This record gives sequence, structure tokens and C-alpha cells, in this order.
Amino acid sequence: MFLRNRAGVSTWISTKQFSKSPAHPHRIFSLFSYSTVPPKAVISHTDKDVLHLHWTSSDQTPSSDSAYSFLWLRDNCQCEKCIHPSSQQKMHSSADIPLDIAPTDVRVHNNQAQITWNKPLRHQQKDSHISTFPLSFLANHHSPAAQTKFRFNHLQPVLWSKEDYKAEWISYEDYMTTDKGLHEAVQRLYNKGLVFLKDVPLKDSSATQVAERIGPVHETFYGRDFDVKNIAKSTNIAYTSLYLGFHMDLMYMDSPPGIQLLHSLKNSVTGGSSIFVDSFQAAAQLKEAYPEDYEILQKTPVTFHYLNNGHHMHYRRPTLVMQEQGVSAWDSHVNYAPQFQGPMEFESPHQAASFYRAFQRLANIIEDPALRFELTLQPGHLGRCQ
Repeated sequence: MFLRNRAGVSTWISTKQFSKSPAHPHRIFSLFSYSTVPPKAVISHTDKDVLHLHWTSSDQTPSSDSAYSFLWLRDNCQCEKCIHPSSQQKMHSSADIPLDIAPTDVRVHNNQAQITWNKPLRHQQKDSHISTFPLSFLANHHSPAAQTKFRFNHLQPVLWSKEDYKAEWISYEDYMTTDKGLHEAVQRLYNKGLVFLKDVPLKDSSATQVAERIGPVHETFYGRDFDVKNIAKSTNIAYTSLYLGFHMDLMYMDSPPGIQLLHSLKNSVTGGSSIFVDSFQAAAQLKEAYPEDYEILQKTPVTFHYLNNGHHMHYRRPTLVMQEQGVSAWDSHVNYAPQFQGPMEFESPHQAASFYRAFQRLANIIEDPALRFELTLQPGHLGRCQ
């Protein structure tokens, strides 16, 4: 059984085979659309250490004003002498900027701002520098709101329950070979944390290839990928036929997988359903019904550990790490894996009662059948959950 975990695409872990009866439950910026209409600006004025620009209105945005520190502007010059043309990384340190630097000339022409400075960088015996800035760069740093939108931090996931989620399949061929297929998969994954592919080749390497279409696979001590199947004397409960309940994997690692892939190569038993729940929805319901418990689960670190087979993994993280509306959702997490918890490390034994009450209430919401989406992955099907 699977819980929607986190909003950002960051790390990967892939599972290849689903062949047991009980169910087991980062960012691609260029795939989101944004306006390509070049912004228009004029110089408003300069004061002691700030450049002020006035942005004219367009179909997309109203007119507005912005201000930029001279220090910030010199530090973020976009010319090829300051930004390496192929790596796009800075060629100097912020410590190199003279504290009393100021422009001797400022111009805006052909969608570009140009600033001539009164002195070179520290430790450089050169003539004064001319900085260039595309207006689109300055527009992206126009304000905190503009920076948030530029990084797609304004996007919020869509909450869903059983009645809301409909499985819409994307073909493996479209996903692997077309931008449209990749875009559709990433959008669904971000919006609802769940996407399904069909006609995936029945090969061990297929899940990894699907993962690498978006980003690199992070290896763990389990290997690059792993088979989910019943193994005698297994070193992980996932390799048994036991009912695990809803959970996320590898919570005892410092960077758990942001996305997990389940590729069905074979399903030779009765049952084997995959059951999914949107944990963001569960968190929202807990907040509405029991706000005090919501706060407790945000503040109380839970111990996760793996102590077996020569490995001792340990990490503590709150059950809920939820950003408020208007703040980046990429940093929101629900960390829920009862089977992989270690002994709680309370600062005081008096914390236990309030935590266990809050945790039970969240568990009751997660187990609500009205939140569950269930299906059985057939050979060639691949489910990707976030």
C-alpha cells in the first residue's frame, strides 16, 4: 500500500516485480509552461545604492516598480566574463564586490539593461566593468512573488480521494519518445502524485529506463533496483507476504525516494492489488478535524531505523512537514511508515500520550476506505507514485 509522499521530484528508487498477494503500498522545470513575451522596463531613477525600474503593463501583468541593490546587480552580472557560457556558473565570488561600487552609466535597450561600473572587482587591476542583464532575468527577480513563480514554487498539488482519482494510462512509447508523453506524466505526477504507464517491456531494466527519462537513479544498499517478492528469511519485511499497510519506503535514510516505480513483470497469485492514498489529503483532513494533533505531528520527530544484515540506519523526522498555502509546496512531506519506525525518542515521557493520540487519528484517516484508490497492476503495467 502506498502513500503519496512529497511534492518535489528529487530522488528515485525503482521496484521491478510485483508477484505477491498482499499489496505493498524532485523537479522538471522546463516542462511547465510560462509566458515567453519579453518584459518591458524603463529606468525610473537611482538613489544612493539602488537602481529603480518601472515595468510597463502587458496582457499578462500590470505595470509595477522594482528596486535592485548595486551590490546585487554587480554580483549577478550576466555577461560572459561573469557567467561561464557553457556551465552557466559564476566566475567570481560575492566577496569580490567592492562595498562602495556604483554605476557611472545605466541604459535599457533592446530588452537588455547595461550598467557601467565605477571600479573593478576587488583584487583586480582592470578597467571598470560593463554588466549586461536580459530584462527577463531582472523580471524574474522583480520581487519575492516573481522569484517564487520563476522557480515554480507557487504550484500546489491537487488533493484527491477515491472518487476523485481516475487512472488514465500513458503508453510507454509515448512517454519514452515524445515530449508530450513526458510532459503529461510529469504533470500528473506533480498534481496528484500518481501516474500509470502501460505496455512497458517485461525486462528487468525497464523500470530504471523509465526513471532515467526524468533523472538519475539514486542507489541504496539494496542496489540500483530491487525485486518485490516473497523470500524466505528476508532481511526486509517488504520481501515477505505479510500485510504491511500504508507506508512510504526508506524513511530511515537522510534522503528518502521522492518517487517510487512499481513495474509488474509477473503476477502469478490471486490478489496483489496496489492501494494508494493521498497523504496530503489525509493531512488536510487531520488539520481540519484535529488542529492540535496536526501541530503535534509537525513538531514531534519520529524515529525510523533499519538494524539488520550489517546495516544500522537511523533518522528522525516529523510525520508532517507541511508548508502553508502560498509557500513552496516542494518542501512539503508526509513521513509515514509504521513498520519501519524505531523506538520513539521523547524528551519527556509525558509527550507520549499526545503523540500516540495524534498518530492514531492520522492513521484512522489514512485507513478510511473513502480515500483509497485501488487497482491490480498487470504484467507490463508500471505505477509511479510520489
